[in-house]
Amino acid sequence: MNRISSIALVLRYALARRIGWPGAVGILMLALTLIVALAVAPRWEKNAGEIKLQTGAALVDLNRARLEHRIQPKTSEQLLRFTAWFPTIDRNAGDLRRLMEQAELAKLDLVKGEYHISDAQGAAFVSYEVVLPVKASYDTLRGFIAGVLNAIPNASLAELHIERAAVNSTIQDARIHFTFVYRGA
Repeated sequence: MNRISSIALVLRYALARRIGWPGAVGILMLALTLIVALAVAPRWEKNAGEIKLQTGAALVDLNRARLEHRIQPKTSEQLLRFTAWFPTIDRNAGDLRRLMEQAELAKLDLVKGEYHISDAQGAAFVSYEVVLPVKASYDTLRGFIAGVLNAIPNASLAELHIERAAVNSTIQDARIHFTFVYRGA
């Protein structure tokens, strides 16, 4: 026993000389951390497993509730109320005017455009397609598109195609495709 304690004492002093007291305190802290982690890790693992099971059960319940409460139009009255939210096609000229106002606000020149209206007779909705080829900076394009979508609630961005002519160019060639949706006949 005496021999073991003298070896431990020699090792302690050798270790203290080699790494210093701060190093010895650091090793002691690492050892204590390891002991605590080994003592607590199984409990953490058990808690993680329980949480995983609870989360899985909650997800199953949520999906079941989502399927049960899926809202379907039960009456034609609900469908009529939904379609009534959309403007009629006679508001198209005002929507195009607001599109031009947004172009002016963004300082964007709209030289030409392609316009096409869907011709499905008796359809619940009528779509009016507007395709605008423009040249502008990215920020100008972004501001214009955001302005149009905010100003015209029945508008959607159907397509946006942007090309840069040269690597160092700040001007992009863009093709902006909006769809305006109106209540049909």
